Amino acid sequence: MTKHDSEKAAKGQRGEEALNEWLQIEGLPYLHVGQSPDTFSTLFPDVVKRPDFLILLQSLGMIAVDAKNYQFSGGVFTLNLDQEFRKMITFERLFRIPVWFAYMHERGKKWYWISGLKAVEVGEVRVKNKTNEKFLALHLADFAEISSSKDLGKLYTMKIGSLERIAE
Repeated sequence: MTKHDSEKAAKGQRGEEALNEWLQIEGLPYLHVGQSPDTFSTLFPDVVKRPDFLILLQSLGMIAVDAKNYQFSGGVFTLNLDQEFRKMITFERLFRIPVWFAYMHERGKKWYWISGLKAVEVGEVRVKNKTNEKFLALHLADFAEISSSKDLGKLYTMKIGSLERIAE
């Protein structure tokens, strides 16, 4: 593992820990999903990415949440298209559990949430110049701002405006 990879993993771990703490403070029922390779079926190598949390929202049911600790830069949050987004959407398809991405802001006091379906609808596919890696650029206006468990009702009101991008 390179120094860059280990720094990225540590940053991701801090985001996951912050969301875990936030969920505890808010008193939400959840499962923290272990990320060790031996805690996931070998039937899904390099095809499925497991979420960080399974959260039970009493009137909505179970949702899968992947915590993100990325910089808000250039007016967008980003999401790697192949290594993260597509693998999480595969999780949603296989397990029939809606996937949400929660981006940390203000050291875990505020979060920006977007569903996988909304991300595919509104995300702009861009390419990193150095690596030719594709990613989704997601604008802040497309997220639900969540500061407390009372804000989770905003997840119900997120609308999918167009089905064209989802059908691709």
